[in-house]
Amino acid sequence: MRKQENQPNRQPHILQNLLSSREIQSKLMEQCRDAALAFGVELLNQEVEKLCGSKFSHKSDGQFWRGGSDKTKIVVGGEKIQIPRPRVRGEDGEVELSSLVKLQDQDIFDKEIRERMMLGVSTRNYQPVMKSWAKKLSTSKSNVSRAFIKASRKDLEKINTCDLSGYEFVAVMIDGVHIASRTIIVALGITNDCQKIPIGIREGDTENSEVVRDLLTSIRDRNFKQHTDRLLAVSDGSKALKKGLKDIFGDAVVLQRCWLHKLRNLQKYVPEKLHKQLWWRMKKLMNLKNYSDAKVELGNLIGWLAEISYEAEGSMKEVGLELLTVHELEINGELRKGLSTTNPIESLMGAIRNKTSRVKNWKSSKKKDQIQRWVASSVLSHQKKMRRLRGWKGVDVLIKNLKTKVDRIEKAA
Repeated sequence: MRKQENQPNRQPHILQNLLSSREIQSKLMEQCRDAALAFGVELLNQEVEKLCGSKFSHKSDGQFWRGGSDKTKIVVGGEKIQIPRPRVRGEDGEVELSSLVKLQDQDIFDKEIRERMMLGVSTRNYQPVMKSWAKKLSTSKSNVSRAFIKASRKDLEKINTCDLSGYEFVAVMIDGVHIASRTIIVALGITNDCQKIPIGIREGDTENSEVVRDLLTSIRDRNFKQHTDRLLAVSDGSKALKKGLKDIFGDAVVLQRCWLHKLRNLQKYVPEKLHKQLWWRMKKLMNLKNYSDAKVELGNLIGWLAEISYEAEGSMKEVGLELLTVHELEINGELRKGLSTTNPIESLMGAIRNKTSRVKNWKSSKKKDQIQRWVASSVLSHQKKMRRLRGWKGVDVLIKNLKTKVDRIEKAA
């Protein structure tokens, strides 16, 4: 997702507010750092439990006992972060916690850890990050494993493993976000009452059909249920995404192409002086209520592009009537705005824009699974704040027309 820059007089407001990769990176960095911090706190609690026994069990040998807590600081991602410090006492006074000494002696979220924290979301393999922490803290891998699992693992992998049987979906959105040199594919489900539910993440390329199929198969196998026989799918138009959707869901899928992605694609072929007019024409097309009128306007737009650029004409012909699925389904108002683009996914990633300046760069590594974990943690953290899709009161029209108008859509396509 690239934010359009340096065109305040040429680009409409909505394009200026699209998220940049840097903004997304900041959100992911924040959540992964929080997971590392939670691990450090849990490691301290684990040592206290080993010395004093479970908090309410009274099964220790009586040599050590809990003495309340205090505050201390450890370094996480180059910053000193304050955490609670549990205090342990013995007959000779306060006992120094060896895990605290090790935590204070180094950064538990340095380059190596950052490069490996993403392991686990798609591969379910957490061994590299646990091994790194065990080596850094000079402690057993089993101790690290217990603390890591309790503090972060279950929450961070939840997005790709949770049971979806409690929801009924009318639509899915799939988009790829570029972070450093990697691409993360994000899937968002829209329920029959327009709740937005993150349902899957994979690291790979949206042009890679194997990655797409893997993501969609995982979603289907987690008891994904459609509210009707048909499902609206909104995507950026990648051939691999389209093929993956058809391979996994077959004829149940009705495709809607994100018009903002198509607009950005067309801008590559259209002279900058015509960008404003291109925007106006696309906006007019997407605002038409009648499907027949929209088809006529689509033909006019293709004709206009043909006079400007052969490539732009071909690009518009390629998307065809998949751009007008929301028109055929008679979705209007705010609900159409929400279902004709992949903006809800981009909004999902934009909760903490103000912290983007903390991310300077991402270092390359052979371990490329890092980013998925950051995305998953970030999405889960933000999910509690997510609201229903705007225009949700019109969802009954979508549901009705998914049942009755789909055959005409497929014949037209």
